[in-house]
Amino acid sequence: MSRIASTITKRIILVGTFALGGFTFTERAAAQEAWDNLEGELFGYVDLTVPLGEFRNHVALGGGMGFGGVLFLGENRLAGLRAEGGFVIYGGESERVQFSATVPLVEVEQRTTNSIVSGGLGPQVYLGNGHIRPYVYGTVGFAYFVTSSSVSPLYSDETIASSTNFDDFQLSLTGGGGLSVEIRGGKNPLSLDLSASYQHNGLTQYLIRGAEHLDVRRGGGYVARPITSDANLMTYRAGVSVGLE
Repeated sequence: MSRIASTITKRIILVGTFALGGFTFTERAAAQEAWDNLEGELFGYVDLTVPLGEFRNHVALGGGMGFGGVLFLGENRLAGLRAEGGFVIYGGESERVQFSATVPLVEVEQRTTNSIVSGGLGPQVYLGNGHIRPYVYGTVGFAYFVTSSSVSPLYSDETIASSTNFDDFQLSLTGGGGLSVEIRGGKNPLSLDLSASYQHNGLTQYLIRGAEHLDVRRGGGYVARPITSDANLMTYRAGVSVGLE
């Protein structure tokens, strides 16, 4: 009796193993097929930022770069999910200073940079699927305003030390549109991408160029005196996109 039970148990285990293996293989095959069927685009760009409203009273033009991608949600490629990230510098300064109070004969270069790191996720809709494709999009994400300083040897980009002087993190809403112009066809088409967008960051605290906004204490350290205002901006972009099939 025990021998029969043992035989039945072994057969159940064997059948279960094959069933599990078949299930795993089927799931892997389905996942691979789904991955192979994904279609979209990858893009990169350089941009020019124009401050708006109160932000314009304190900040001049900025520039930077970004990258991202669009995952198509249908076979007609007229709608997709857009994800992007970017980095913009809206101010900065550089000066030669003493390495320290105890080493006054050695000079270094101190650089201070005012920048915005942003990212977003949202829908993108194409208004055509030919060689010239207008599109509109909107994203929800973040804008990270940060001012940092670094010290490096003269005539060198090697950083000796760095510090974040002030930062602020905000919810960011972006809406924009653009034009994608195909310049090379094939399985991975290459397109010229031109776009403009409005980025709403709302009430934000940030530093700008100028010593009056970063007071150095005589006993060491510093006191940040940020500006508080709306920090919305327009961004104009030029870049390229590569289709993925």
